[in-house]
Amino acid sequence: MPAAIPAVAAKPPAAPVFAETDPGYAFLDPDRKTKLVAAVPKIEAAIAEEVKRQELPGIAIGIVIDGELVYEKDADTVYRIGSISKSFTGLAILSLRDDGALDLDDPITKWIPEAAGLVYPTRDARPITLRQLLTHTSGLPRMGPFDNDHNPDEAAVLKSLAGLRLESAPGTQHVYSNLGFSLLGIVAAHAGKMPLHELVKTRIWAPLGMTSTYWDQVDVPKGKLAQAYKRAPGPPQPTEPIRLGAADGAGGIYSTVRDMARYAALQLSAYPPRNAPDDGPIKRATLREAHSTGVFIGGSAGTHLAPKPGDYLVDFNARGYGNGWVAEENCLLDDIVWHNGAIDSYHSVLAFLKERGVGVVALTNMPRGQPEPFAGIVEAELAKTGALAKRVMRPAPAFDAATKSFLAVYNQWDEAAYKAMLDPARGPVPEEKDELAGYKALHGACTSATPVEVAAPMRARFKFACERGALVMEMSLAANGLIDGFFGESRDVTAPPDMAKTGAALTALMAKWDEKAYVKALPKAAIKPADAKKVFDDLHAQHGACKVTAPVHEGFDWRFELACERNGNLVLNLQQDPKDKTVTGFGVRLLMDPDSRCPKR
Repeated sequence: MPAAIPAVAAKPPAAPVFAETDPGYAFLDPDRKTKLVAAVPKIEAAIAEEVKRQELPGIAIGIVIDGELVYEKDADTVYRIGSISKSFTGLAILSLRDDGALDLDDPITKWIPEAAGLVYPTRDARPITLRQLLTHTSGLPRMGPFDNDHNPDEAAVLKSLAGLRLESAPGTQHVYSNLGFSLLGIVAAHAGKMPLHELVKTRIWAPLGMTSTYWDQVDVPKGKLAQAYKRAPGPPQPTEPIRLGAADGAGGIYSTVRDMARYAALQLSAYPPRNAPDDGPIKRATLREAHSTGVFIGGSAGTHLAPKPGDYLVDFNARGYGNGWVAEENCLLDDIVWHNGAIDSYHSVLAFLKERGVGVVALTNMPRGQPEPFAGIVEAELAKTGALAKRVMRPAPAFDAATKSFLAVYNQWDEAAYKAMLDPARGPVPEEKDELAGYKALHGACTSATPVEVAAPMRARFKFACERGALVMEMSLAANGLIDGFFGESRDVTAPPDMAKTGAALTALMAKWDEKAYVKALPKAAIKPADAKKVFDDLHAQHGACKVTAPVHEGFDWRFELACERNGNLVLNLQQDPKDKTVTGFGVRLLMDPDSRCPKR
């Protein structure tokens, strides 16, 4: 028989170890906010055009930058925000988790015993958890089988669960469920030992000073509430808003642009991660968790049929959902967090760019109103300023010495100094002497290094101040602070005559194939002329004629950025033999926008 395995007493989890200094994220441009605010007149003009296009009497809108409401229109009228309420319910649940009052992996039956009456579609399905309710993966249908419009009480909501069949096994599909968030509101009340309304007021609204935000229209001061209208053909007819009662966690809140700007500022306050006191109503890490721990819910990609110069060639987005927020990436931005709402005739959207410090809220009470385009207008106009950049992490202090050592070797080759600046585990590379000499031949002497992008404390890109052109060097350091790797990119430089000639010759082949010209340009090419002809014929069919706009040098290789007649611009890469400097091959790809994953016209 095998020996018995001795029991090991459970130990409490070890306390985390923290770095001595935080990463020190910051916006590089000191005039960033001024530039963004300067875009307001163009934003106003674009908003006016969109109001006209939608045939709206107006729009309530606010723009938040770095926690400040820098632009507002109709900021104090009260509108219903609909499903944006789900984000408040989600934060209430997460804050109760922080307090130890519940666990996100608790089965729903722990807090709502009546949920035992739900009918699971298969015998291998596990019970619904709170986490699945937060991500709309519970399998519950969109709406519950109770009267949702006439102030249902908790008993009516819970009674409706008996015999209700799930649409899918929990955790297998994303199905947006108002019922799920209605139940989360009830869970929050049970775990928090107070009604959801009081819980959210106490934990979020009161600390933020959201004094014009309400759960019930009867509490809104007279004359402050935007009128609700019936959804019917013909002219809008006034009506009374429906009352969600115990289902309020899914969409019951009323608020203003000014108060929702405070709420947007709370979300943005979670960034960047830092060591400063964490004394807000919701922990910064909890807010970040709410924004980024959802499940993938889909994406789309399509082509623009008639893009103008500077337009993206494709329309791309990918989305995830969790905790009452949608996280989205598209061609323009990769850090969008948002939620919208639609209830009665009220429509709303709250969107913010978590890494860029900007938020937008737009509210309307018109049945045909679509507030989402207004958020898109603000984002696009701010992007045009060139100041909508992310914060940059501060590089590790070890880079100060590392870049000085690197520049000394770059400016005056010294074998011993070269080896001394490298991590011993990495060691020297024979070709790097020629690589550095190539950079110096293009740029001359360089005197200092300024960080332009920091991927991690020990991995960053620096722009060197040189005699000629722009040299950007990507460098990584080992744990001992010595250089683990480097790679340079040279712009605003003149390509050697033979490289320029080869690049021009290959670019000309995109307009008209010439086998003799190809062989002359690439006598050592591994790609046979017949195969190359197919490549260039296809390029011509897709992009028409192209012309060289800028040479770029990387390592030992050159690439040429090309402006083409249609379907996006291209990059022509030339692979060079480091020994005899001859071109041995080429590659062609779409020129991507440097701040995006999408090609432009």
